Amino acid sequence: MSCVLRASGTDFEPESFLEASELRAGANPIYRRGEPRPGGETWQSSGFHVGVSEAEFSDLPGQIRDAVRFLSVHEEELQRLGRFEGVESVCLDFAIDRKDVAVQSDVFDAELLWRAGALDIDLVVSHYAF
Repeated sequence: MSCVLRASGTDFEPESFLEASELRAGANPIYRRGEPRPGGETWQSSGFHVGVSEAEFSDLPGQIRDAVRFLSVHEEELQRLGRFEGVESVCLDFAIDRKDVAVQSDVFDAELLWRAGALDIDLVVSHYAF
């Protein structure tokens, strides 16, 4: 999954939101505050993630198109998520490959920024070296 929606909060109960939601969390998507994280630490908040795009890590324009479509299709549900008790953070996390260049610039178009901003959804870029 190259782009995911993440929602979290210290007192958020992800199952309570998801049981009445059209959004479907992916494999191992739910985590809870106090449970072990990969690497030995514990989660500081509870949350979930939902797949938004399966475009390749090298296909940021494809991830963006998928994200704009996702925000449009699920706009009302994302508004409900943002207001749901305990939710402190909602973001779209774009996983992209880190290029072997002196400077890497990746552009997010205005429509994505406008739609995400209107829903109080932050954008995150996670760079991966392959």
